[in-house]
Amino acid sequence: MAGIGVACGEVKNNNDAGADAEIDAMLGPVNATVLTTIGDGLPDTTAKLLFQDPEGNVVSDTAVDAMGHAQAMLPRGGTVSAIRITTDTATTLSASITTISAVKPGDDLTFGLKASATITNQGGGTTMTATFPLASGATSYQFYTPCGFAGFTTTSPVTLSFRDSCHGATFDLLGVAFGGTSPLFLKLNNVNYQSNGAFSIPVGFGTMANYSVNLTNIPDVVSNLNVSRTTMIQNLPVYGQSIGAGDPPAGSLAVLVPYPQGVGPRSELSISMNRPDAQNNQRHEVHTATLGTSAAVDLGKLQLPWFTGITQTLTGGTWTMVAPGDAPDGMMTRWQGRWTSGTRSVSITWSVVQPAGMAGMTLPRLPVLYSNLDPGQQTVTVTPNFMSLYMADYDNLTGYDELRQIPETLVVPSFGSMGAFVGMPVQRRFILISVFPSTP
Repeated sequence: MAGIGVACGEVKNNNDAGADAEIDAMLGPVNATVLTTIGDGLPDTTAKLLFQDPEGNVVSDTAVDAMGHAQAMLPRGGTVSAIRITTDTATTLSASITTISAVKPGDDLTFGLKASATITNQGGGTTMTATFPLASGATSYQFYTPCGFAGFTTTSPVTLSFRDSCHGATFDLLGVAFGGTSPLFLKLNNVNYQSNGAFSIPVGFGTMANYSVNLTNIPDVVSNLNVSRTTMIQNLPVYGQSIGAGDPPAGSLAVLVPYPQGVGPRSELSISMNRPDAQNNQRHEVHTATLGTSAAVDLGKLQLPWFTGITQTLTGGTWTMVAPGDAPDGMMTRWQGRWTSGTRSVSITWSVVQPAGMAGMTLPRLPVLYSNLDPGQQTVTVTPNFMSLYMADYDNLTGYDELRQIPETLVVPSFGSMGAFVGMPVQRRFILISVFPSTP
């Protein structure tokens, strides 16, 4: 991303300010692509893309092409909305809308989800049978492969389930035994995959080691803290352990989390924090660079605001900031509501992406052509169903200019399955708050 340099001693006059305003108002191409919302990375060819200028005037309203793509010329500050009609019958109308605000010329926006780190739900389903040595005192066993959770049993053998999208010619296997004082594990690498095949696991279950999560700069106001460490097979998180630390001391704390040592390429960490005067918690999430046996996490970095009074309204949502944080990369608010139009039940899910720091969200106004989807243009009673607030700050993004390019991908709650920064070390601070009209 290009930086902006200012010469030493330069003084801007009013003419310079006018020139800057003129540049900001110039038209430029904005590209947009709509993908599905299931994480397969494929285009959603059913969508329409609505481009509006900062005053809400329609610049372009078009169906996407076979690649889910469309383009329009927009000035700085416009919006782009992806509109998907999911049901349209005589009795039911349902739609999902995602609007990205504060768009700039040159943006290349992606709606929907980039392909997940591992696609676990595509292709044919197959099984294999594995015989394994029982562990003393164990009452149940769980097994994991590159497809995720693969099988549960109380005794040997176990039936392992696969999908074609997540296994290769060989696969790694993790087994966890439960029922004793602490979980035991076994691992087996490079197992030959064979549809409907059978194999024996030659190794037994052993004791897990302790992974040390070394926390620094814990805010004194944090009243509850929980640390989890998740094992990954390839790029998929498969098995996690959590340790509650209660009300932690301010400053530093080392938390030991049992883990199956030697499994996977890296670790996934999540530190969840609460404070008594806020409605939300915050998660500090980490993908480490290597597997390792410990990690240092600075909770003084990537701080997000704390909120209370989060309430869904008929056309948006409001909230009150308890304490500010650093400048987040951005936020998304997901609003869902319903109403009755004649004989039809209408249900709308509307996600609005915007810079963080605002004290609320108001749904944009759609043009008249889409008034049947706009709760703000209804003359009948609108019933809010729920609202969710997502906010994120990444250590490798430089703000909203980058987050809005793939916003829905970057605010997915499952950090491990996110279709961005796959296989890379990365940290983010994350908020997800969901409220219902009866629970403001």
